[in-house]
Amino acid sequence: MKQILLAIALMSASVSFSNNIEINTALDPKAEFDLLKKKRKFNRRAQYPAGFNIYGGGPHGLIGLSFDYFITPKIALEVGSGIRNFTPDVGFFAGGRYHFLGKTPLNLTPYLGVYSGFEYTGNDVRNYNLYVPFGIQRIKKNKIAWSIEVAYQRNSYSKGNNIYGGAKLGFRF
Repeated sequence: MKQILLAIALMSASVSFSNNIEINTALDPKAEFDLLKKKRKFNRRAQYPAGFNIYGGGPHGLIGLSFDYFITPKIALEVGSGIRNFTPDVGFFAGGRYHFLGKTPLNLTPYLGVYSGFEYTGNDVRNYNLYVPFGIQRIKKNKIAWSIEVAYQRNSYSKGNNIYGGAKLGFRF
């Protein structure tokens, strides 16, 4: 009976001792900062916010290059340039993406974006494209990122085709 009482006393003491430690570290600002630092280490969107990419398809048309930056782990802004067809007609685009699971340490996240395509006509800049993609992005440990997407597109040059898509391969830093 004494052994059982001793075991219960030890278990309750260890539980109350561990609760005191949690309360003390939760109030310590340095411990909270260390916890945020550890979360940032596992979230690759926060760890490597900037990236250069090669696009196939996407908001500009045929092929292009882009630069994107995560201003928060959930929101990325992107600008780029590419050719629209084999003529080659050069186009530019700008837009952003919202990553639904961006604040989690998951390396594969779904996103929704909005982009606008532009071209220089010699006299002015003209908007020719609205591109709304839904896709997934993965950032690997070696800083290589890829994404694939399906999109609604309103393009002044191809009136009948509203479903489009693209793929992107990039390097994060």
